[in-house]
Amino acid sequence: MAGVQAKVEVVSGENALETDWMVYNFICSHAHCTIYEISKHLNCSISKVIQSVRRLVDANMVRMEEEVVGGGITEVIVPVKWTEYFTDDELKEIKAMKASSTSDSVHTHRG
Repeated sequence: MAGVQAKVEVVSGENALETDWMVYNFICSHAHCTIYEISKHLNCSISKVIQSVRRLVDANMVRMEEEVVGGGITEVIVPVKWTEYFTDDELKEIKAMKASSTSDSVHTHRG
């Protein structure tokens, strides 16, 4: 019986991962959507989308923001930009490395 229970947990974990991936891809291409809009477009239940968005927020892949829509405040979901994962110093270092590699490639491609 323990083997059956373990299999059920694995399957539901895989389903959650698939849902999260589907929701994340949608959010990346349709930023500033509400839970309801995501649910409607993906044909998923609202509770399934809420659970997925919570997992994505916990993983720091998306965040919820408040926007004024039609005179009221609503929560929308937006993807986290890759630059938000780094400090200002790390971003400066990345830009410096990029500039360095660009100038190196210009020098090596001269005939």
